[in-house]
Amino acid sequence: MRIVKSLSPFVSALAALAMLATGFSASAQVRPFRRLTREPGAVDYWPRFSPNGKTVLFSRCEISSGCGGSSTSGYWTLWTIPTKGGKERELLALDGVSATRANWLWNPSVTSGQIAFTGVETSEGHALGLWTVNPDGSGAVQVPLPQPVGPPSYPSWFPDGGSVAVTGVAAGATGPHLSQVAIASGDLMLTLSLPSAIWTGEPAVTHDGSAVAVAAQQPIAGQKYNDANNQIWIESVGDAETQNLGLHPLDGLQSRAPDWSPDDHFLIFESNRGCVNGNYAIFIEVASGAKAVQATDCALNANHAVWSPDGKGFAFSYAFGNPNAGKCAGGGCRGIAIAPVPARIRRLSTAD
Repeated sequence: MRIVKSLSPFVSALAALAMLATGFSASAQVRPFRRLTREPGAVDYWPRFSPNGKTVLFSRCEISSGCGGSSTSGYWTLWTIPTKGGKERELLALDGVSATRANWLWNPSVTSGQIAFTGVETSEGHALGLWTVNPDGSGAVQVPLPQPVGPPSYPSWFPDGGSVAVTGVAAGATGPHLSQVAIASGDLMLTLSLPSAIWTGEPAVTHDGSAVAVAAQQPIAGQKYNDANNQIWIESVGDAETQNLGLHPLDGLQSRAPDWSPDDHFLIFESNRGCVNGNYAIFIEVASGAKAVQATDCALNANHAVWSPDGKGFAFSYAFGNPNAGKCAGGGCRGIAIAPVPARIRRLSTAD
């Protein structure tokens, strides 16, 4: 027994080294992940899987342009990298416009497989616009939007590929709201939420198009929208001005950046619950509400997780480097990583 005890630290050390060599986290007690990008001096954010799951799309910004940490300032371009790993490739760089908050259409019956994103003008005022681009980086166009929609953020595709849900703040409104707009014309199709009832952040439409989850908060007189105070809310898709859409919170705890599993049974999101240092971790929860399962460690300060098309993994943005020194000075560097869906979630999924 004494010999076994004396060898166990050595064995554990070897196991840790083996996991590090493969790019995974360093112990059995640490939730596994695999780094896809780690570029000193850059912030990689807002990942999305291609419809076939072979590619990850993300936005990249050089910290020198003013985007350290998770700041949305600076100049952002779109990049792709193979899901299995390899060399990242620049997909789109627009003069005077940052390409942020991208969303890739998954519907296999829609051959275009377009990418929608929020374009942020780099000039004074930083005006927001809704843009689309082809998967090869060609044909980038801005979609005109009517004034009631407001400056758009976080487009989320409806499954037929003809429209997206966006968050915007209309002139004179108390806070942001959700709209469904036609992707070809920008025409307003539905007002999905009212700022008098809920202030909205990033939405996620279900893959069957029947419901939407959104990072949101109830309006409070005299206060402004603050995404740090968001929770995940769920409602049916419909006209909020004439219908009761069943708006309700997922679990009532702080959370944001939702994404539906391919079967629409689970939501993945980021939250600072359980992270004593204020960092964020990724959680997965049954959409009907239950105890959330933590899927990344707080040390990664993980954000913006999205499901893979096969439902077996997810991609997210993670923090690395000293935010006060070296190439990561100015807020900190971020990369893109992939992790497996926790086994207990996989078991629940296969049991349905």
